[in-house]
Amino acid sequence: MDTLDVRPIEARDRHTRIFEHLEQLTTGDTLRLLVDHDPIPLRYQLDATRPDQFSWEPVESGPDVWSIDITSRARVVDARPVIAAGDEPFEMIMAAAAELADDQVLVVYAPFNPEPLEKVLDERGFDHRADEIDDGDWRVSFTRRR
Repeated sequence: MDTLDVRPIEARDRHTRIFEHLEQLTTGDTLRLLVDHDPIPLRYQLDATRPDQFSWEPVESGPDVWSIDITSRARVVDARPVIAAGDEPFEMIMAAAAELADDQVLVVYAPFNPEPLEKVLDERGFDHRADEIDDGDWRVSFTRRR
């Protein structure tokens, strides 16, 4: 488990640093976050921008230190470099979807909204949420329908 203590970091830079660390986590990896206040705004931001991608487990709740274990629940497939190379990422994405545990989420990054993929996975029992992130790129989260 990695630990990130953001207390000595300028407040304006903390979320950027935290998200950099979270993006490096692979499925099942945990980041222990140490902060000097209740990090509920961070949790709201995670839930809004990366729904179901991370679990949140408070370890210590103040008054001087808040400690949170944030665990990646996602299998992430970045299809952008595959598509840029002129290749087709469909089989790679479907393999990741097939390996997905019930409590995990599949996150696909693409240079466009992959509507045909959304339809295929919908037919295979997945719900999805598509969000345009920046420069025309998309993050699509797939979860097994319950």
